[in-house]
Amino acid sequence: MKTLLLITIFSLVTLVSHAQWTDKPSSTTKHCLYSSGEYLVGDQQAGKLGMSYTYNNKYIISVGYSATFKTTVTPSDNFLKSATNVTPATSVEPFENSENLHMMMGRIFNLNEKKNLRVVLQAGPGIATFREPEFALVNANSQYNFETKTSKKLSLVLNPKFEMPLHSTVGCSVGPLVVVNSNQTYIGAGIGIMYGLL
Repeated sequence: MKTLLLITIFSLVTLVSHAQWTDKPSSTTKHCLYSSGEYLVGDQQAGKLGMSYTYNNKYIISVGYSATFKTTVTPSDNFLKSATNVTPATSVEPFENSENLHMMMGRIFNLNEKKNLRVVLQAGPGIATFREPEFALVNANSQYNFETKTSKKLSLVLNPKFEMPLHSTVGCSVGPLVVVNSNQTYIGAGIGIMYGLL
């Protein structure tokens, strides 16, 4: 539900910005607003949604949400030797995943005069939410069940990337995403689509 809400908000803001500014050539516009969506591969597959505002074609502020796909988790072999699963077959399987809300600031470096190829160096803080199953014996017959535990950590997010505006309102991007916190370090490589005033 949270992901659907974020997608809806980003889409509405992008449509509003598109309606207001598409009549302005991107070469003369100093301040731009656009949304982006990325698919990431790394230790775990992930997705990222973001909204970016550029100032004077030099500085950038971005807010975003990223999440790793749910991964099924099973207890350790030693645990399974002495326990039997009592979880109903129709219930949710134990899984782990992480989500991250972040805000970054950075600098834009245009690589050519047409400004259709640029490097964005950006970093900032984030709040990561981790969901992990905790397995435990539930009775004297060595049967077990699980409970999904949630924890939050302060993170440092780094997301340098190449951005290639293909049109005044559409472009693509490639680059790494690094999320560092006390629980884990996630490193992924992403490819994405940008939409808005570029």
